[in-house]
Amino acid sequence: MVNRPKINTSVHTVKILWIVFFIGIFRVNAQCPTVSQPIQTFCDLEAPEISDLVAIDNGNGIIWYETAVSTTPLAGNFGLVSGEDYFADDNSGTCGVREKVDVFIYGPPTGFNFQGVCVDDPMDATISDLEAFGNDVQWYAISTGGSPLLPTTILMDNVIYFADQSNPDTGCRTSRLSVLVNVGVVPVPVGNNIQEFCSTDTPTVGDLIASGNNNWYASASSAVPLDTSTPLIDGENYFATSIDPPCESRDRFEVIVVFNTPPDPGMNGQINVCETDVNTLLSVDLFTALGGTPENTGTWSGPLATTNGSTGTVDITTMTVVGSPYVFTYTVASSGSCAPTSSTVTITIVPEPDAGSNGTLDLCSNDTPQDLFNALGGTPDAGGTWSPA
Repeated sequence: MVNRPKINTSVHTVKILWIVFFIGIFRVNAQCPTVSQPIQTFCDLEAPEISDLVAIDNGNGIIWYETAVSTTPLAGNFGLVSGEDYFADDNSGTCGVREKVDVFIYGPPTGFNFQGVCVDDPMDATISDLEAFGNDVQWYAISTGGSPLLPTTILMDNVIYFADQSNPDTGCRTSRLSVLVNVGVVPVPVGNNIQEFCSTDTPTVGDLIASGNNNWYASASSAVPLDTSTPLIDGENYFATSIDPPCESRDRFEVIVVFNTPPDPGMNGQINVCETDVNTLLSVDLFTALGGTPENTGTWSGPLATTNGSTGTVDITTMTVVGSPYVFTYTVASSGSCAPTSSTVTITIVPEPDAGSNGTLDLCSNDTPQDLFNALGGTPDAGGTWSPA
């Protein structure tokens, strides 16, 4: 009789059960879907759905869920939401730990829907001046379709342009951002580089002249425009820009200010001629009657002709008391930016004084004081003097 070793059948039974259980689990997990792309991206124009998610089917199908533990599968036409997570299971829904997919959906690039471009020349405004932020941004003249515009394409004022971007993972392109473009043309001003003013006119910055609508500055780089009421300074430089709000030209036009002194016609003068002297003097020189320091380059005008240029010799033999006064104007022509200036000389023919005619006054020693003027005959002028006192 051969002795055989005793076998512990209970231990072997447990081992067999564990092997069967392990094989069962392995078989179930082997059929669960796997995710090789845990981040999946799309473009908004694709309108991605659950059916667009990608996972590897290991034999028992793919079912997607909203969470790792939810029990209600998502329909294939359920729209994906950017930034959300989705979880894959098989048809049995018993995979345990579900593999996750993060979804990101690219939309249009970001940027302002109204953009202004400021240029000195309208031909300088191009597509490259527009701003939109995204991946591989391209610009178009229409909202859908069409070909991308070249960066050198000239922009048109008050026109809408459109920009899309691409998905860097798949290469698909998004919907488009619309941008209304305003092109502000602000050429550098032009004008006279030297601008002259009359010193007596108290000119201000508002009197400076340059093409277009302008801001004026005290220097080529100062940031704050000068108020138009700012007084100008002789010999100073001022700088102008063109403005078409909100645009302003980058370069500035320089102007030098020069003050001119107005011409000097002297001060008004007066000549009185006694009517008894008219035929004795015959003529007078008007210039000598002017006050101040008149320039001798002026001309005379008045009721009678004059000779000898600026001396202004006038014949007075025809002048009368009744015709007085005779006003003559002396005008010195403009000097640079200063207007002509004038002064006057007035000739008055004065009537001969009338002392009346001799009178006689008889008095008694005891008479009261008498007014001698009343004893004069004729029509004596008032204001005379008596002698002896």
